[in-house]
Amino acid sequence: MNMNKIIYPVLLALTLSACGKGQKAESADSDSIAESAVMEAVEAVRQSMYITKDSIGAIAIGTAVNTLPDSVPGLYTSKENGASPDAVTVVFSDDNGQEFIAYDFGEGNVDVINVIGTGVYVDAPRGAFNLESPFSKVLELPGVETEWMSYDDNGMWYWRWNGLWFAPSQDNLPRDLSMRLYNSEQAPTPKDFTDEVKVGFIGTGLPF
Repeated sequence: MNMNKIIYPVLLALTLSACGKGQKAESADSDSIAESAVMEAVEAVRQSMYITKDSIGAIAIGTAVNTLPDSVPGLYTSKENGASPDAVTVVFSDDNGQEFIAYDFGEGNVDVINVIGTGVYVDAPRGAFNLESPFSKVLELPGVETEWMSYDDNGMWYWRWNGLWFAPSQDNLPRDLSMRLYNSEQAPTPKDFTDEVKVGFIGTGLPF
């Protein structure tokens, strides 16, 4: 999902509208109102691109799955229902492919949202990042914590910040990081990471 592809058409349409209003009203107030409308539209689009502990844009935790719209302008163009071993799933896609997935663990509501494409970002203090960004972006988050999670007699360390969960990509793991990532006795430390290790998981929770 490319922000520029969405924001520029919005700006163009609203700017042309603003020009028309200014000519008809011949008023500085009209120009001010039009400028405010442009900024509000840009901010609405910007927010739709970010995941928080509660939502991605209009898709929020607790929303009834059967009320999710087929598309939301600026967020996704289609959705596909499915299932995982643990949940009912809904995959949301845009023109660039699959972007995020929602999990319903049995109550008919969105319980967890995970990012699966590079069009959704985390709004971090030192700059936004997404899947495939260096994992150092997670490690530098203020107050980020590690947490061990076990599943089916296996386990892995995750990082938590502001209600979001993160994990490194399984590609290009250095030997020391690989040994610690799946060992509950000691969490990986920043020195275990290299610049080649990317963000591989972002979500409001885990998909199980």
